Amino acid sequence: AIEHLGATRDLFDTIDFCDNRIVRLENFPRLLRLSSLLLSGNSIESIDAKNLFKNVPNITNLVLTNNRIGGLHEIGHIADSCKKLEFLTLTGNPVTRRQHYRLYTLNKIPTLKVLDFVKVKQSERDKAKRLAMSAAGAALEGDIQIEARQDAVKLKSKTFNPGEGKSAKESFVVSFSKEQKLKIKEMIASATSPDEIERIEEFVKRGEFPVAAEISRKRVAEGGTNGTNVQANGENKRSRT
Repeated sequence: AIEHLGATRDLFDTIDFCDNRIVRLENFPRLLRLSSLLLSGNSIESIDAKNLFKNVPNITNLVLTNNRIGGLHEIGHIADSCKKLEFLTLTGNPVTRRQHYRLYTLNKIPTLKVLDFVKVKQSERDKAKRLAMSAAGAALEGDIQIEARQDAVKLKSKTFNPGEGKSAKESFVVSFSKEQKLKIKEMIASATSPDEIERIEEFVKRGEFPVAAEISRKRVAEGGTNGTNVQANGENKRSRT
């Protein structure tokens, strides 16, 4: 997964993620300066268009050589996320073997100047437009929409629970509003035992706001047990007297 890019402080035009184990292109913080992403040799299958469009809107060069992008609907996601894209490389991805791949891509991303290391010609653009307006183009688009829905279902089934796999610190940073963070800090400050702090941290790690009632219930349960012991000891002392 792509993480900790906030540490770059938006100081770079190009970031190289080649030869990692990235599966999905997502989780970008706000990086307005970034214009070139190098992502060859990963295992990328899908792209979070909303995240890229919102946080890295100035990408002009996207290198995705030798990944696992197989659906033409992902071309649409690239088009939706990179409105200024001029250079795109998908060589070595299964999608490049799909029928009408190049023409479909050129029609979806009209800003492209170079696709897969080959300069885009005006004659190709014209042919791509004719395909899009034809019956064959309409049928292709219909198939791609079905493919997109099926892929969305698969992606949803793979989704982890909020905060899963993160430390409490990481989840605290990304999962809560400013007001919630202040309340969590107050809960920790007023905790009466290390166990209570640990329970709060468990909520935070899962990406869930700590349920005060649940924490208080457990505190009372523990306190109640201690109170019962004190009372019993007091009664024993009185009985001896």
